[in-house]
Amino acid sequence: MSNTAGRVLRATTTAIALAVALAACQQPDTDAAPVADEPSVEATTPPASSEAPVPVAPKTQRPGDPPRSAGPDPCDGIHRSSGYGPTRMGPHTTDEVYLVRVARRACTDLVVFRVNGTAPFGAHAEYVKAAQAAGSGDPIEVRGGAVVEIVVFAPNFARGGSGHQPGRTPWKVGQEVAGVSGAWSALREVAYAGDNDGSETVFVVGVRERLPYTLTWRAGDGYSEVSLEIAHRKPDKEPSCACGRGDSNPYVLSDTRT
Repeated sequence: MSNTAGRVLRATTTAIALAVALAACQQPDTDAAPVADEPSVEATTPPASSEAPVPVAPKTQRPGDPPRSAGPDPCDGIHRSSGYGPTRMGPHTTDEVYLVRVARRACTDLVVFRVNGTAPFGAHAEYVKAAQAAGSGDPIEVRGGAVVEIVVFAPNFARGGSGHQPGRTPWKVGQEVAGVSGAWSALREVAYAGDNDGSETVFVVGVRERLPYTLTWRAGDGYSEVSLEIAHRKPDKEPSCACGRGDSNPYVLSDTRT
């Protein structure tokens, strides 16, 4: 074979090899699984809300649970354990009443009558139609829609002989003996109403309306006192018994010592 013929044969062989390789590159790969086109996703930040988030109330009652009540009224005990009088308790004493004070509590207003001595003594309290002076029956003006008359079983300091309060001006009938500033929940005014034969001291107490009350006695350091405790309101349900009616109040608390 001549050189020219050999060159032609080599060129032809190379061209055929190139064509075969090119055709093989253009054939699809039947072994690979086709891949579907996926849409492009852009990362975005949600816009800030201009409204404050609404708070979610805690779940306090689950399905099937028994219904829950609001709980007992913490003041209902004194309302139920009090009466509307008349109420009488305790003996008499010869120790003199020398101080009347008032106090406010969460559920009651108090009027406290203190004597100079630790011997037990008592009082009689009841609602009356109108405030009157002891003995004469002269009217006494007191603030409030109802009046409790309380007879303390002790002489007042002006009628006693102990000299516990020398030079002190005696109370006058109708005089306010304990300051009640403004309108308290129950109490309006406490006034002196005179005495009974020098052995008992009478006061009239102006109350917002007819409200339950009770009497208590306690002894302190060199003194003792009777307290008239008036509830701020009536109980939600009136007791079915005749509590506080008649000659004595079965709910009176007596001899509560400190």
